[in-house]
Amino acid sequence: METHQKLTIAGVILLVVTFLINYYHQEDHPGVGFNYAYVTGVLMLAFFSISFIMFTKDRLKES
Repeated sequence: METHQKLTIAGVILLVVTFLINYYHQEDHPGVGFNYAYVTGVLMLAFFSISFIMFTKDRLKES
């Protein structure tokens, strides 16, 4: 499995974790404290961005 595929899978896992953390925070602690879903959300975006860049770079080399 290529690196960009692993990063995409990790990004999908982070997407699910982000939704779960946000749902928990909104249900149990609305408007109180820091929502840690922002941390996993930023990591998710970073993983997806790196994966996209690596995938595009590989495809440009082939053509």
